[in-house]
Order: sequence, then C-alpha cells, then structure tokens
Amino acid sequence: MACTWCRLWPADFACLNKARGVPVVVSVHDTNPGLLHDSVLQADQVWVVSDAVKALVTQRGVPDDKIRLLPNRVNFDTFRHREDDTLRAAFNARFPGRFRILHVGRKSPQKNLDTVIRALAELGPDFACIFVGQGDVTPYLELARQCGVAGQCHFIESIPNNELPIYYSFCDCMCVPSRWEGFGIVFIEALASEA
Repeated sequence: MACTWCRLWPADFACLNKARGVPVVVSVHDTNPGLLHDSVLQADQVWVVSDAVKALVTQRGVPDDKIRLLPNRVNFDTFRHREDDTLRAAFNARFPGRFRILHVGRKSPQKNLDTVIRALAELGPDFACIFVGQGDVTPYLELARQCGVAGQCHFIESIPNNELPIYYSFCDCMCVPSRWEGFGIVFIEALASEA
C-alpha cells in the first residue's frame, strides 16, 4: 500500500491544496478503482486516456464538463518497423530461441509476467521471452526456475525509447496480458512498429 501512496501523493497534494488562480489538471490512465482517490473531485480538469477510464472517473463523481479524453499516442518517427540484417543477427545471438515473445511493462503483478512465464513451460524450448521493464525481477526469476524456463527468460531493466522499436520489430509477437489496464501505450507502440 505504501508504494501506491508514494505514486499518488502529488495528485492528492495538488488537488487538496490548490493555489488560488492556478488550475489543477489530473491525468488518469488506469482502470483500477483503488488507484483513483477522491481528491480527483477537486481537480479543475481530469484527462483520461480511454472511454473505460472515463467511465471510472464519471462513476467516482467527476462532472462530464471537467473530463477531457486524451488518448495515448506515439511518435511515428521513433516507432516504426526496423529491418537491418546486422542488428537482427546480433539480436538473435543475444536472445536465442526459434520464437521470441516480447513483454514490455513494469515488473509488477498488474502486468502479469507470471502467466507468460508459465506459458513458456507449455510452449516448449523453441520459445523465449524478453521482459523489458523496471522492477524487482527476483520473484519472476524464481518462478522461471521453478517452471524450468529460466534459460528462456531474458530480463532487461530498461532500454532507450529509440531502441524499443528494434525489439518490437525483431520479436515474433508481443504479449502483455495485463490484469487491468487503462490503455497501455505499449500496444500502440507495437502496432506502429508492425510487431
């Protein structure tokens, strides 16, 4: 619970301690009702990334005239399909396997890495998964060992945005079976990169 509070306190602080004449805009991009505090009712505007998030915010009591839909978007100069034989050969050597699955997201229960790891055991040794995202990898490494797929799992803390399209382009598929999601930007990054 402390981690959730740490991420949300700035919005609570801004909404509950408004300075006269300074509008407060809150961005909401998650459908988890536990992450939406009542302080959002004090915001001057609430920006949401999807109709699902808008429904949650409306249900909480934010008037329609304060809500603005601002969908996630990507820079098409950065996120586009890449094809480079030298880069692909280096990528394939770094991440061995006949088929590569890409998972982009924080290492947290919300992002459901555990299901992907368990699926690797069912898919067999031809499959590998590259997990890109910040967070504690320890429980996922342990699960991969228990499932007998540790050698098929590659964990990367983070990569620069301009390199991410290479991962989208060179993997066979992207799989992010989030347990809940407002609208993950990784899905449109993958589409823009023709993953």
